[in-house]
Amino acid sequence: MPHSQEVLERIAQAAHLREGPEGVAAFLRALYRESPLPTGELARRLGWPTPVVAAVRGELQRAGLVQRTPGGSALSAAGSSFAHEALKAAALPDPLCPTCAGRRIVVEDAPWQEVLARLAEIHRHNPRVDTTLDQSHGTPETALRRALYMYREGALEGKDVLILGDDDLVSVAIGLLSPLAQGETALPARLVVVDVDERFLAHIATAGREHGFAVETIAHDLRDPLPEGLRGSFDTIETDPPYTIAGLQLFLSRGLEALRPGGGRDVFLSYAPRDPSGQRALLAACVEMGLAPYAVTPDFNRYAGSGTLAGSGQFLHLRTTGQARPALPGRCEWAIYTMEERPRQREYRCLGCGAAHRVGPGQAVPTIEGLIAQGCPVCGGRNFRPGRRRG
Repeated sequence: MPHSQEVLERIAQAAHLREGPEGVAAFLRALYRESPLPTGELARRLGWPTPVVAAVRGELQRAGLVQRTPGGSALSAAGSSFAHEALKAAALPDPLCPTCAGRRIVVEDAPWQEVLARLAEIHRHNPRVDTTLDQSHGTPETALRRALYMYREGALEGKDVLILGDDDLVSVAIGLLSPLAQGETALPARLVVVDVDERFLAHIATAGREHGFAVETIAHDLRDPLPEGLRGSFDTIETDPPYTIAGLQLFLSRGLEALRPGGGRDVFLSYAPRDPSGQRALLAACVEMGLAPYAVTPDFNRYAGSGTLAGSGQFLHLRTTGQARPALPGRCEWAIYTMEERPRQREYRCLGCGAAHRVGPGQAVPTIEGLIAQGCPVCGGRNFRPGRRRG
């Protein structure tokens, strides 16, 4: 075995990297093409959680191949030589489109600025995220990108559209686009949001009243089958489900319950980036339910405050086939949220007085959001630094 392969394998094993030696090589190539890079940017480019990036970086530092700089991670002289000689790395100009960054949809230019400004103002009044429901606020740009992608694919005009879970306010983005459409008819014929969080439903309904677009909001726990009036009634589904396979299967199952029969119905799915095994499980779940993947766009979604995933997520465009069937047609008794499937406790230290507080399952305060809302029991401060995770 070549020495370079031994180095890559040793680092992959030490960092417990599921992508294996090729993942370590990808890390080094990314830095060879551009250095330094902050951890978050590296995570987005590689599609890895930030703790995984940090673990690999640490092992590469110990091997003398990477060094820390004020601008982030960079190759050392030895690392640069290793990447060039052992990996045959090249540093060509980046061919990725500088305007859309590979997402195909551009929202930063006219004529979207007025819509984006309104959407940003509505986002500023969002309810606080509830991490027990796997919520993480998508940016206004993300909501508008999704809405415009759906429009471009012909999934909005004259269609009955159902959004399953909408703390990212995609329904609001769709509603704000309607005045730009030619004629007097709103883009979707019907726009419905189903969510278990009544705070967001009230927020969306208020936005509809204030900005003059029609949206129906329905409070419903998707663990239960859809209400009879929603079944077989829609042309288009959009969802950002919990990032577990059970959560994915459940939300897609409810979406399939809602769609009219027949192939070619559009399903738009947002999901966290996954390692190869996780990505295979994601796509296998979709295909086994009779959904055909038409496009997978990495780094399409950006989220505020989602540090573990570097604030990034993929966007999938699926279409139904004639074999599309719900995987979970009845009541779901499984754990569907990340905190249910992989319960964790975490320590947070108050930046005011230094007191340490543990949050998570079994604790008096189950989430960091609750701790911030309550304040530090010692000094009342509301700023905390994360510490150790506990199983």
